[in-house]
Amino acid sequence: MKKLFFIAMGALFIGAGTLSSCSKYTEGPSFALSSKTSRLAGTWKLSAKTLNGVNAVENGYSETLIIGKDGSFQDTAKISYMGFNYTGSVSGTWSFSDDKMQVVFNSQGTNTSFTINGNNTWNIVKLAKDEIKFERIGSNNSVTAMTYVPKN
Repeated sequence: MKKLFFIAMGALFIGAGTLSSCSKYTEGPSFALSSKTSRLAGTWKLSAKTLNGVNAVENGYSETLIIGKDGSFQDTAKISYMGFNYTGSVSGTWSFSDDKMQVVFNSQGTNTSFTINGNNTWNIVKLAKDEIKFERIGSNNSVTAMTYVPKN
């Protein structure tokens, strides 16, 4: 009986250590039952954007990012300014980097987040079903961070 107790306790400690191990991403999650693609795919709305830690979202600005499991994406930015409404869309394909620490968006078109055609690589800070965070370091060492939550 004591052997069974010690075996069960050992399995419990090993299991707890495995589940509480470090996350691949800076802000977690440390354990997920769904695949990275399943967590990334969906319709997301921008909840925060910072440039060097300072809020970079203007009043009247909204953004919707649709990421498909098939490797497609569409990002639509809208801004209302002085009674005028502007919309910009970008679409294209996405893929994970080999180590799945980054997501690469290959786009056609421009808006305020995806400002260049071609390859936009973002570091993944958090990849969870209820929040995703990306970060990119610019050529002048400026840090842009984007946080998205599911769009209802």
